Amino acid sequence: MTVAEASAPAGKLRPPEPESSLRFVIGTAAMGVGAAVLGAATLGVGWLWGLAIAAAVVGVLWWLSLVRSPVDAGIVLIAGAISGQWFVSVLEQRTGPIDIALTTQASLGFLVLGIALAWSLRHRLTIAGATLVAASWAIGVAIPTQYGVGLGILADLGRRELREGVLQALGSSFFTMVALVAVLLAGSITLALAVKRSAPASLGLSVVMSVISFNMIGFSVVELFTQASRVGELAKEFWPPVWEWPKTIGQEPSNVIIEPFIETLQIAVVGATVGCLFALPLAFMAARPTTPDAPTYWGAKSFMNVIRTIPDLFWAIIFTAAVGFNAFAGALAMVFFSLAIMSKLLSETVDSIQLGPLEAAHATGSRHTQVIQYAALPQVLPNYVAYALYIFELNVRASVVIGIVGAGGIGRLLNEQRNFFQWDRVMAIVIVIFVTVILIEMVSILIRRRLV
Repeated sequence: MTVAEASAPAGKLRPPEPESSLRFVIGTAAMGVGAAVLGAATLGVGWLWGLAIAAAVVGVLWWLSLVRSPVDAGIVLIAGAISGQWFVSVLEQRTGPIDIALTTQASLGFLVLGIALAWSLRHRLTIAGATLVAASWAIGVAIPTQYGVGLGILADLGRRELREGVLQALGSSFFTMVALVAVLLAGSITLALAVKRSAPASLGLSVVMSVISFNMIGFSVVELFTQASRVGELAKEFWPPVWEWPKTIGQEPSNVIIEPFIETLQIAVVGATVGCLFALPLAFMAARPTTPDAPTYWGAKSFMNVIRTIPDLFWAIIFTAAVGFNAFAGALAMVFFSLAIMSKLLSETVDSIQLGPLEAAHATGSRHTQVIQYAALPQVLPNYVAYALYIFELNVRASVVIGIVGAGGIGRLLNEQRNFFQWDRVMAIVIVIFVTVILIEMVSILIRRRLV
């Protein structure tokens, strides 16, 4: 240590703390809100609307000290006015509804704004980053414009209106939504690339996807609260639960839940046991440290990807069509469901094992199977058992769902009572399932904690 370092205060020797991402996240939100408010106030005047969007973006970039040159800020503002005027001019010249061709032509104008922003951040962006910034602005404008009907900002024209030449009105809601989505999408990507942090892009993309999804499916918070009374009326029919009822017409009431419940547990046990056993060799073949060769690795990986893309309910539909509406179909569905999960989890665990024992085993002349048995398997065995318990827990829940399509178990009984609107019986079945899942989860957690 030098004399200067010894005499310096302790705090001076510490490296500077990294800047929090919160500032950039706030900046992303401010860009979106500012662009939406300013865009709504321009009443659709092209150059003024584009200028408002650019002003919101430049203001935040200036606040974050990313743009400090008045010349660069002026270029961005002028580019925004040009982009906005181009966009509005193209849409005003339309003779029909807004389609993909018209959307593409209109949104290309915002490449000017994207290029100007890339230029203003030239010292922080690579060529690839600058290209992505420019393209993101055209894409960000194109998405809300093309899907304006689904977002509720453009009229959904019928065939008669189209034949009559009716045009979709471009109101303040249209320009507000386009400005909001474009800035949150493209602005967040621009900011993320400039500061080399993922937080702004994560926020922007999450908000954009949420806004689009909520509008496209017609989700309404107001309707959710207005229909709450109907939910309350239905809830009254669930209580008190009825635990016994006639199995068939003319029989005395009895507890008919026990037998299908035991069948559900049996389906879960068979599915977890067989699926996890078959997953063991598959996982070693799909892990780089233990695969025998490249073709085996890619073949095992491909097979895993195929079975993981098919959900458990679809497996149940396939096997009920193949072997009938019985518990055997459910067990087969759970085997593939368990195989998909276990092979994925275990192969990733094998990829992270210590390679020293494997190299030592190879050096002694051990065969490939011996290397796996004595050097790889002991390292992942605790995780394998823990994963198996977790999969059994998942199988109990999934067995209820596949029973709805006729694959046996308590799910089939649940579906039968639901079809007859016997909600008090449904409640009894749900309570049994709930208690069982909680107990299995508690036991599984305790065992996994001792193993891992």
